[in-house]
Amino acid sequence: MPLKSYGVLKARLKARRASTEKHMHYHLWVEANGLDYRASVSVRSVLHPSEMEYLIDFQFRHPITRELASLSPGFHALEPCPGTLALDYIRCNLVERNRFLTLPCTGPGCGADLNEVLDNVICAAIADPECWIYIYGEPWEAQATDRIFRFFPSLGIHDVHMNQGNAPGHWEQDGSWQDGAILIERPRQRRWVGVFLKFQSQSWHTDDVTGHALTASFFHEGDGVPLDRHGVPRPDGMVRIIAAMVHSPDGAKQRPESVTLFNVCPIFVDLTGWMLVNREKRRWRLRGGLAPGEAREIPLGASMPLGNRGGVITLLNRQGLKVHGVSYTAEQASEEGWSITF
Repeated sequence: MPLKSYGVLKARLKARRASTEKHMHYHLWVEANGLDYRASVSVRSVLHPSEMEYLIDFQFRHPITRELASLSPGFHALEPCPGTLALDYIRCNLVERNRFLTLPCTGPGCGADLNEVLDNVICAAIADPECWIYIYGEPWEAQATDRIFRFFPSLGIHDVHMNQGNAPGHWEQDGSWQDGAILIERPRQRRWVGVFLKFQSQSWHTDDVTGHALTASFFHEGDGVPLDRHGVPRPDGMVRIIAAMVHSPDGAKQRPESVTLFNVCPIFVDLTGWMLVNREKRRWRLRGGLAPGEAREIPLGASMPLGNRGGVITLLNRQGLKVHGVSYTAEQASEEGWSITF
């Protein structure tokens, strides 16, 4: 079953409380519309390995930021499905797998633990009175005094991490389009920072409906999918989207919209049956193949427009597994005829 409820809280930061050896959450005290909330952020796993995977993106760019900025302060319930403000680490192309790092929640200092990494971002946001924080997760409400920051009543939000692909025994929280995260808007700097967290036990390939991790039996022999060091099939990044021309001059008459693919792996990749998918889930089927180190521009037809107001582009293999994905904003797409590089 997915989360009981899901949404995003837009608020101002007031304070923070770091995690300890006994308490595996990093806490945020935020305020919206005169109400106090606590965000309880997991920074350690009960499963081995206990260290969280994290990504701090100091130059976060995604079309979702334009819509978030127009929200009023407070909690906004979201339908966990595409076409809304809901987040999905895999399907929204928010993050790249190879950019995640791991750290223990506490350590000897000098930036060696997750508390300090989060403090670098959060304390700067607390010091900026114009800063907005957007916290994704599951809300709670209790008619009691908050046990950390002592305000009343206790309102808050938790599950501020990836919420799919869980290990057996934790499947009850699996679901697509219900991932947690922290996005920080610095209006004066015209900059966004993204904080993304996941457990090492969570899978990067999940079922579109249930959000359950796909098992090795889903992959078929002869698919040409490389194996990682544990012998588990890993199609991620075999072929990468390195550029896209999303704002064609004079429509598609002079030059059609296009996506440029690059084969980074050491084997020939047969693209027959692979697909490019846009934000509206419209698809463009591929043919041919790419030799190791080969790049190719793929012209797109009218059936798969990319759009000039921001979007996502996803590359799927013939099993429907995500190989790579990118996103772009309206600002990046504003120059006619220019390719966006990723």
